[in-house]
Amino acid sequence: MPYKDKVLQREAIRRAVAKHRGITGEGITGEGITQYPAIVEALCDPVKRNKLEAIYQSLKAHNVLGEVRYGVFGPTFEVVGEMLEVTEVKPRGA
Repeated sequence: MPYKDKVLQREAIRRAVAKHRGITGEGITGEGITQYPAIVEALCDPVKRNKLEAIYQSLKAHNVLGEVRYGVFGPTFEVVGEMLEVTEVKPRGA
């Protein structure tokens, strides 16, 4: 049933999102929720990984790896480059 009052609707949405994320009035709970940092998700997704590699190469060419971050509070692309190298997927039998 749609809300007639937009303020009540926004509050209900905020509560639903907070509940989904595991945030209650007492604090954050981890019940049934496993969240990984966005960089981990990007490293595992082949399309995003290819984009990360291209961005890394471009930033490396311009010598700004330490100045650009993945996200607002994420690691610098210096660290992202190391993660890409460490998690490199090698074909079987190689």
